[in-house]
Amino acid sequence: MVLDDLKRFPRVFKVLLVSALIENMAFGLIIPFLAIYITADMGLENWAAGVVLAGYMVAGVPSMIFGGMLADKIGRRPVLLASLGLMSLTMMMYFFAYDFVTLLILVLADSFVGSMYMPAANAMIADVIKPVDRPRAYSALRVSWNVGIIFGPVMGAVVLVVYPIKVLFVFGALILAVAFFLNLVYIRETRPEKLESMRVTFRSVASVARDRPFLILCSLSAVFWFFFAQWMSVLPVYAYASLGVSPFEWALSFTLSAVMIVSLQLWVTSQVVRFRRSLVLAAGQLVAALGFGLIFLATDIYTLVGCIAVITIGEILYMSILSAVIADMAPEVKRGMYMGFSGLVQQLGVGFGFLFGMTLYGMLTDTTVIWLIISTIGAVPVVGYYFFAKMAGPSIDNPTPSSKGSTESIH
Repeated sequence: MVLDDLKRFPRVFKVLLVSALIENMAFGLIIPFLAIYITADMGLENWAAGVVLAGYMVAGVPSMIFGGMLADKIGRRPVLLASLGLMSLTMMMYFFAYDFVTLLILVLADSFVGSMYMPAANAMIADVIKPVDRPRAYSALRVSWNVGIIFGPVMGAVVLVVYPIKVLFVFGALILAVAFFLNLVYIRETRPEKLESMRVTFRSVASVARDRPFLILCSLSAVFWFFFAQWMSVLPVYAYASLGVSPFEWALSFTLSAVMIVSLQLWVTSQVVRFRRSLVLAAGQLVAALGFGLIFLATDIYTLVGCIAVITIGEILYMSILSAVIADMAPEVKRGMYMGFSGLVQQLGVGFGFLFGMTLYGMLTDTTVIWLIISTIGAVPVVGYYFFAKMAGPSIDNPTPSSKGSTESIH
């Protein structure tokens, strides 16, 4: 089924898949070790690490909107190229960070240029893929991301055997440069012609927030990423300091999650498209919240891996349908802005999650309690998906093949 989809999907989408794989090798190379690098290698306090990680997310907030606006105004391709090229440069600059201030400045710059990428890429996919095929297309993109993440941590662990941890940033910069040249050579513009005469302003972006069902969905997804952010911030520090998990073991557990996504994402997506989307999103968030709660009982790397497996199942369920719902809700002439706005709200959730989690972790005497708190934060808002379904209506929550439209793919 996967190969059949790839054969009939346009070349632009295939190039995006390969580019995503390469780009996320750089992501997987850095992310599993970032919190450890900040606290153990640079010697920053937990609160300072929380500020740095939150700064990364907050700086990307205006960039999400800016990238979406540019994608609608000047085209998807220029935004993709600018983001990848500048990310390669800022990634290289991390090598020269020596204190909290320089690291924070680099994080803010890196986040701003990097966050422009996804609104343009998601809009490009919506441009070239029929609505009925979007769940599989966005799921295939997630699989490609996670293939990169599988190789990234393993590559990082190998590099750390020979080099200091900051050398990872050099390798990451080189990998991002490869993704830039791939997009430069093979990606062509897909922006619909009707957008060429449309004025894109901040007032038109603000109008997106008046789409109340869309705003509710964005807010709920921000809650999901708020508690999910603990996986990239508190959890590696907790695993290292409280469970005695080595950086190498943590990288392997991170890779396990990616392997699960690669193995299961497309199959799960093919199954859940038969159900109401609000139920799929709610189920995914509940399962992930359960996984975080179970970390309270984890005692070593093996029990922690079991918790990570539960969290990953929740993530697979949730992400199997989220991007397709957002794409279907976005008018054709505002795809970039809708993608940028949803990314903005989700980024705020992640940034606040980083700051909240790391600060709370530093305040608690019994750090295991944090996982019960995080699990509760993830589970309680699930009731909001009931109200989203009521407001969005069956055309969004439970679309039939005929109601999904027949937009032609661009080849």
